[in-house]
This record gives sequence, C-alpha cells and structure tokens, in this order.
Amino acid sequence: MIEINLLPPELKKKRRKIELPDISFLPIVAGLLGVIIIIHLLLGLTLALKAKTLKRLERKWETVLPEKQKADKLKAELTSMRSKVDAIDDLVKNRHSWARRLNDISDTMIPGVWLNKLWLERRVIIQELVVKSDTGESEAKAKAEPKKVIIKTLHLNGSVIVAGGEETATIGKFIRSLKENQDFFSDFRDVESASIQRTKVKEEEIMDFELICHFK
Repeated sequence: MIEINLLPPELKKKRRKIELPDISFLPIVAGLLGVIIIIHLLLGLTLALKAKTLKRLERKWETVLPEKQKADKLKAELTSMRSKVDAIDDLVKNRHSWARRLNDISDTMIPGVWLNKLWLERRVIIQELVVKSDTGESEAKAKAEPKKVIIKTLHLNGSVIVAGGEETATIGKFIRSLKENQDFFSDFRDVESASIQRTKVKEEEIMDFELICHFK
C-alpha cells in the first residue's frame, strides 16, 4: 500500500536519525581475557602449592613408615602375648577349680564304690522360642530367631561290687553323697544316673554305672 503525504514540507515531521554510541569492545574483551588469565594463574599457583605440600608429606610418610611398621609389629606381638597370657590365666584358674572338684569327689566316695574315669561334655542345642496365644489354647512359634543354649555336663564312670543285691542302693547312696557335698554340688543343678549294667572282672561280678552331673 502506497502512502502519499500531501502536507507542506514545513509541516512534515522530520525523521530523526538514531545514532549509536561509539563503543569499542576491545577493552571489554581484553578485560575478560585478563580476568581469565588471572584465575588460571591463581589455580595453577594453588595446584603447585598443593603438589609441593603433597610431596613434602610423602617424604615425611616415607621417613615414618618404617617406624609405623615396627609399631604395628610390636602391637601385634603384644596382642598375641596378651591372648596367651589370658589363656594361661584361664588354664591356671580351671586347673585350680578342677583340683578342688576332684578333691570334693574324693571326699564323697563311699565304701564299695570306685571311679574308673571322668570326662566333660559340651553340647550346643537350638532352642526354639514359643509364645502362647491370647486365649492360651494354642501355641505358635515366635518370630524371634532360635536361641543357642550351651549344655555342659560332667560324666562319672565307676563300678560297685555286686553283693546281696545292694549295688543299686549303693549307687544311690553315692549320688546322695555327691549332692550333700555343698562344695562339689554348688557348681551343679542335678546329678542323675545315666546307665547301669552288670559285668564280670576275673570271675568277680560287678556293676558298672555312669552318672551325669549337669552344670548350672
């Protein structure tokens, strides 16, 4: 579409020319480059200082490393020695304890009974926990993991001379003697007869028995 302006020249609006300021971008670019260069130099200087510090620490580590190895070796030897000392202490303690128990067993012996051997047994059993329902009529397994229980027992194997059918009663007297000895029985919760059987030794009839003493 063509527009025709019929106004006289003096009434016509004079168009103003927009003049852009004369700005030079070279100083701005140079300033940015200068900032980048300064940052790069600072980073390089920091990296160089860190590397120098690292090398100094590495040299220091190399000087203390042999001493550290000696210290670690000495620590391991001390730990091993401490374990041996603890084991010896336990052994001595148990030895004294068993010396006392053997003496107590000797005090409980009755005429006609003698012991052939004794030994210890240690068993681990898995005990499943159960819980009762609210009504108390049924039981369900608890969600908790089964509990490990260690059972320790002392076994006494001995013999008694068969005479007049009193051998069973003699074994019963020996069991009562063990229970009545408070120094011995204080470590146990019960003494029971495990087996009784007749045998012959050089034409002499005897009755062998085994007693089990349950530790508390």
